[in-house]
Amino acid sequence: MKLIFVITIFLSIQIILFGQNTKREYSTTRTSVIPKIDGILDDICWQKAFSAENLQQLRPIEGANATMSTVVKVLYDNNAIYVYAMMYDPSPDSIKNELGARDNMSVNADAFYIGFIPYNRLDAYVFGLTASGIQCDVRDSDPTYDAVWESAVKINDKGWAAEMKIPYSAIRFPSEEKQSWGFQFTRDIKRNGEYDQWALTPPTLSNSRLNWGTINNLENIKAPLRLSLTPFISGYYENVPQFYGNDVKYNNTYSYNFGADLKYGIDEKFTLDLTLMPDFNQVQSDNKVKNLGYNEITYNENRPFFKEGTELFTKNALFYSRRIGQTPSGYYAAQYNLQENEMLKANPSKTRLLNAVKISGRNNNGVGIGFFNAITDNTFAIAEDSTGNIRKILTEPLTNYNILVFDQQLKNNSSFYLINTNVIRAKDYPAANVTGSGFTFNNKKNTYAIDGSVALSQIFSKQDSTPDMFNDKMGYRYFIGARKSSGNILFGISHTMINKSYDSRDMGYFVIGNRAIERFYFNYNIYKPNNLFQNSYNSISMDYGTNPVTGKMITSQVNVNLYFTLLDFSNFNIGANCAPFSVYDYYEPRVAGRYSKTFRYYYAYADFNTDTRKALALEFHLEGGDFLENFRGVGFGNQTGIRYRFNNRLQAKYIFNYNNDSYNIGFADIYNDQIIYGGRKLITFINSLSCQYLFTKDMNISVTARHYWNTGEYKKYYSLLENGGISETSDYSGNNNFNFNLFNIDLIYSWQFAPGSTMSVVYKNAIESETGEIIHNYSSNFKNTFDSPQTNSLSLKILYYLDYQYLNKLKKEA
Repeated sequence: MKLIFVITIFLSIQIILFGQNTKREYSTTRTSVIPKIDGILDDICWQKAFSAENLQQLRPIEGANATMSTVVKVLYDNNAIYVYAMMYDPSPDSIKNELGARDNMSVNADAFYIGFIPYNRLDAYVFGLTASGIQCDVRDSDPTYDAVWESAVKINDKGWAAEMKIPYSAIRFPSEEKQSWGFQFTRDIKRNGEYDQWALTPPTLSNSRLNWGTINNLENIKAPLRLSLTPFISGYYENVPQFYGNDVKYNNTYSYNFGADLKYGIDEKFTLDLTLMPDFNQVQSDNKVKNLGYNEITYNENRPFFKEGTELFTKNALFYSRRIGQTPSGYYAAQYNLQENEMLKANPSKTRLLNAVKISGRNNNGVGIGFFNAITDNTFAIAEDSTGNIRKILTEPLTNYNILVFDQQLKNNSSFYLINTNVIRAKDYPAANVTGSGFTFNNKKNTYAIDGSVALSQIFSKQDSTPDMFNDKMGYRYFIGARKSSGNILFGISHTMINKSYDSRDMGYFVIGNRAIERFYFNYNIYKPNNLFQNSYNSISMDYGTNPVTGKMITSQVNVNLYFTLLDFSNFNIGANCAPFSVYDYYEPRVAGRYSKTFRYYYAYADFNTDTRKALALEFHLEGGDFLENFRGVGFGNQTGIRYRFNNRLQAKYIFNYNNDSYNIGFADIYNDQIIYGGRKLITFINSLSCQYLFTKDMNISVTARHYWNTGEYKKYYSLLENGGISETSDYSGNNNFNFNLFNIDLIYSWQFAPGSTMSVVYKNAIESETGEIIHNYSSNFKNTFDSPQTNSLSLKILYYLDYQYLNKLKKEA
C-alpha cells in the first residue's frame, strides 16, 4: 500500500512536470477565400479553420480556468495572416468599450491580443484590439512599433467578435518552406479584472516568451517587397516676440514644408527607414522645470522618427535622441557676441534636422545589426544694426551623428552587444567618439544572470595654435553585476566604476564621473491574491559610493518601497529613503578640485490611487523629509489628481502639485574668488489640465494646459570652506531670488482618414518668464504670466501612407 502511494505521488509529479514543460500547439490552415474584415465572423472560410480555446487566468487567480469562453482561429494565404476571435460574454451590455487614441490600451475597454515570434523566440510581434476597435501593436525590440493592418470589432448578443488582417509586410520572418512560430493570444476582461492566456506565462518567469505556444503549418509563404512612402506637406504660422531693449514687438512668420518618410525592406530581415526634411512643429510640448542642480534634466522623445525602431540603439545609455535637434551650443552666448548698435533679430532655439536614416534587423543566427545616421544644418543667430545691416552669428555648425551596433542573441536568453557612437562637427568644433560593449549571461533555467558593460569615450578638441592638431580626452566606465532573475524573491549586487574624464554627452546621456558605486537590492513579490490584496511588489536597495581618486565617500543611500494592489483594484504605495552619512560632493561647487559636504537626510512618501475602471478615478501623493543635521530643512509636498470619464468618448483629468522645501542649501554664485552657497526657500506649484473627445476611433480632439510656477527666496548666504563645510557670510550682497513661470497649451485635432494616413491641426501657446522679484499671490502671479511675452503657433499637416503592395494590387486590378 505504501509502495502504491509513493508510486502514485511520483507519477503525479511527473505528469505535472510534463504538463509544465509541454508547450501548446495550434495548426493553422491556408485559405483560398479571403474573409471580409467586418467583425461578423460569418465567412465560409472560418468553418474549415481549427479552433484554439481553453484559456487560463493569469490574473486574478493564476492557473484557474477562464470564467468566459474565448475561441480563436487563424488562416493565412500568400499575402497575410487572418485572425478570428470570439469573446463570449453572458452580459454583452456590460462589456467595457471606451474609445481612445491608437495604441492607448489603458482605456476602460475589454481587449484581445495575439502575438507571433517568427525567429526562434527572439522578437515578438503583438497586435491588439479593444472592444471599441482601438488598434495596438508592439514589438519586443521596439515598444513604439506601428504597423498598418486591418481590423474590425462587433458587440453581438453572445459577446464581442474581432477580425484582423495582418499583412506580411508588417512582420519579418524566415524564408524557409515550412515554418513554426511562437504563438500566444490573451483576453482582458475589465469589469472583473481578469486577464486570460492561451499559453500560461507565470509572472515569476524572467522571460515569459519562452512559455508561449507554437503555431504550425505555415508553408510556402514569402516576404513581400516591403516598401512604403509617407509624404507630407505642412503649413506653419508663428507669432513670436522680438526684444528691442525694454520693448517687445511681435513678428508674424509663415512657412511651409514638405518631405517624406521612406520604409524599405532590404530583405526579410533588415529594414531601412529614412526621413527627409522632417517637420516636428506638431510634437507635444515638454514639461519643462527649473534646474538648480548640476545634473542635466532629460525629457521624453516625442518625435515619431526618433521614437520608433530605436530600441537597438539604446544600448549602454549612449544614445539620447534629444541631442539631435537640440538647443545650439552658442544659443545663450549669441547676445554677448553683438557688436555696438546691434540687436538680435532672430536666434533659433533648435538646430534643424536635414535628414536621418536607420537600418536595423536581425539575421537567422540571432545577430541584430543597427545603423543610424542624422545630419543637422548650420544654425545662425541673426544680428541687425541701426542701419539695417544683417550679420550671421554661427551658434551650431553642420553636424553628423552616427551609431553602429551589433547585438548577438545567445542560448538561454543571453546576449552580447557592441556599439559605437560618433559625432563630427564642421569648422573645427569638437568631435566625439564613444565605444561600448555589454553582455547578459543567463543560466539554463533563466533563474540567475550576470550582467556587464564597458564604455570608452573620446573627445577631440582643436588645439588653438597648431593646424590640424586635436587634443584627445579619453575616459572609461564599466559595470558588473549578478542577480537572481526569476521567482518571488529577486536580489542582486553590482559594481560601477566611472573615471573622471568619461564624457558621453555629445550623443548620449550625461553621466557624473569620478565615482565607484556598490549597489545591493532585494525584492519580494507576491503575484497571487490573498485575503488582503491582489498582488504586492516590495524592494529595498542600498548604494555606497566613493571617489576613486581621494577615497572619500560620495554616495550613501538606503531606499525602501512597498506596493500593493488591493482587492478592489485600487493601489497603495509607501516608501522612504535615507542618507545615513554625510558625503562629499565634487560637482556642486562648480569649481574643479573643490568639494562640499552634504547633509544627512530622510525622506518618506505615500501614494494611493483608486480603481481606474470607475468613471471617477483619484490619485493622491504625500511626501516629506528633513535634514538630520543642525539645519532645519523640513520639506513637504503633495499631488492630487482627478480623472473623470463623462462617457465612452469624453474624459478630463486635472493634476495639482505643491512642493515646499523650507530650507534648501546649494550653489548660488562665485564672488571675489569665493564659492557662495545659499540657503533658500523653494516653493513649486504645478497645475495641469487635459481633456480629450473622440468623435470616432480615428478622429479626436485634445487639449493640454500646464502652468509651472517655481520661486526661490534666499534667506542666508554661506562661503564654502576648504574642508567642504560652509560658513555664514555677510560679504556677499548679490540677489539670487527668482520667480520662474512656464505656461503651455497644446490643442490638437487628429483624423486618420485612411490606414497610416493622418491630417492634424495643432495650436500651441508657450510662455516662459523669470524675474528676481518674488510674487507670493497665486492669482497675481498668474496674471503677470499671461501679460508676459508669449509665442503662438498654428500648424496644419497632411501625411499620406503609400504602400507598394497596395498600389501594385490596384494596378493589376485595373
